[in-house]
Amino acid sequence: MKIKKILNNNAVLVGKNGRDFIWIGTGLGFQKKPGQLADESKIEKVFVLQKKATINRLLALLEATPIDYAALADDIISLAKKELKSQLSEALYVSLTDHLYNLVKLHEQGLLIHNKLSWEIKKFYPKEFDVGKKALTLIEAKFGITLEDDEAGNLAMHLINAQLTDTIEVTEDVQKLSKKIRDILALVRMHNKIEINEDSLAFDRFVTHLRFFFKRLDTMSRNEKSNPLLLHCIEQYPSAYSTMDLIEKYLNVKLTDDEQLYLILHIQKLIEND
Repeated sequence: MKIKKILNNNAVLVGKNGRDFIWIGTGLGFQKKPGQLADESKIEKVFVLQKKATINRLLALLEATPIDYAALADDIISLAKKELKSQLSEALYVSLTDHLYNLVKLHEQGLLIHNKLSWEIKKFYPKEFDVGKKALTLIEAKFGITLEDDEAGNLAMHLINAQLTDTIEVTEDVQKLSKKIRDILALVRMHNKIEINEDSLAFDRFVTHLRFFFKRLDTMSRNEKSNPLLLHCIEQYPSAYSTMDLIEKYLNVKLTDDEQLYLILHIQKLIEND
């Protein structure tokens, strides 16, 4: 197949008969140009996606992310399909690749996203949680980091969300959640006088964070330890911090240092992406 776009040295976009494929393999894109034939002998992974929007987001992610994360995401998704025996949204390739990339980066900085719903997930979604546990072994083998069960819960949340279909009944709770997310996005936009690109990875990351954030909110401990990195972020990103303060007031809650920190970082990404 002919190359349509070089994503990096190890990933290319190819096309045939009006369909696009993402090929991953060591050296696939090295010293290649669009229009040249791709070396099929180097293929290690193939992504075949149906939705154009999903393809575009994955392309953008692969251009900015080392290929190991997409390859690992594909391994975890293949495991999930086998264990869960259910269809998974193709958007999972984007969200899981992005999650793994940020997970490793945060781990290197000594930060971890704790999941206060891990017990509930383990109880009510045991199959998804078990896949999450097995995924931890794959992550350790790939990147040499050991993670706690909280992360198995985070991974399981991605799998749970990926099983929701476009025809899911919109309940009152979902409507309320959607309104809160829209309101918070409006706060970010108006307070910082920016236009938010809803096709950007920063937007996807922020909305995904909010969905998990609201699930954690009711079980959030108010007595967690302080995080010294919060003061650094407040000094570095004053506009993002003041936006976070408005969100706290809108929700009428006092967030923990960790929750404040993550919100500030996500808001700052939206600001920078303007």
